[in-house]
Amino acid sequence: MTEKLATDRRAGLWASCRELDLEGQINATPATAVISIMAVVTLITSIVLNDHVLWTVDHRAVFVIGSYVIFSSYYMIYYFLEKYSSSFRGISPEKRFYTISNLIKSGMLAAITPFSIQGLYNIIYLDLWETIKIRNLGCLYAIPDFVSLLIVRKMQWTTIFHHICVCAFNYANVSNDYSEDNVCRMIVVYAIFSIFAYSVNMLLASRFLGFGKKIRKLLSGCALVVYVSCCAINWSWQVYYWQHLWRKDPHWSLIAYASAIVPVVYDDLYLNRWLLFNFNRLSAEIKNGSQPNSPSQQAAKKTD
Repeated sequence: MTEKLATDRRAGLWASCRELDLEGQINATPATAVISIMAVVTLITSIVLNDHVLWTVDHRAVFVIGSYVIFSSYYMIYYFLEKYSSSFRGISPEKRFYTISNLIKSGMLAAITPFSIQGLYNIIYLDLWETIKIRNLGCLYAIPDFVSLLIVRKMQWTTIFHHICVCAFNYANVSNDYSEDNVCRMIVVYAIFSIFAYSVNMLLASRFLGFGKKIRKLLSGCALVVYVSCCAINWSWQVYYWQHLWRKDPHWSLIAYASAIVPVVYDDLYLNRWLLFNFNRLSAEIKNGSQPNSPSQQAAKKTD
């Protein structure tokens, strides 16, 4: 019975991925234009964040204004792709916003990655916890997940719960003093390692961006290596620091954190499994010489 359930689940995951490939892809030119624009915007955003945002003391204003900007970005990108990409109009509305969501999140995470690397170095090696900067980075990290909850429909329940946990953790983040040894420090480190995995969001969006299978295989392989590495180092540090805090003061917040983080870890495990599955699937298809149906072939098939 257990083997049958596992087989059915693998078959369902395979079918879901095939369905995503066959449902339709965005024309390459509009998609490339969006990615290029996002790269420029990401660079500008990094500069603006460093000069004007990261050291502001009004953290809630950062979250509110940032949420408005990201919310508006959804519809700007949606308008552009719907106007210039006929195949984008053929994708279901849920898939359209799902694709845009991952593009925006990958851009946001890429923009704050340099500051996160510096912050992680300060935390791990210097034991330097810059409270104001950490609070603002936490707000910026939570914004895409918060807006995604408002716009994107039909997400996995684990992903929904993940987004809710991120928003709840950010609420604790903006009122915490990181100079003190407490459980919120664990939240920050978990979030930083999640930031480094922005390539995964780009991969999730690339399924609809008209990229060839070899490029998607390369993206999938890179994303798998990055995500598995980040998860392994992150979880090891989490266990170490949780034990450190427990020996120091067995506070109830440690149990609450451990309970709340379980669905997040489960979601990460699920994504790691999908990345491996996707990489193996693309490798097999490339080896066998299978090619995805073109939009015209799909249209002809539907007509038949």
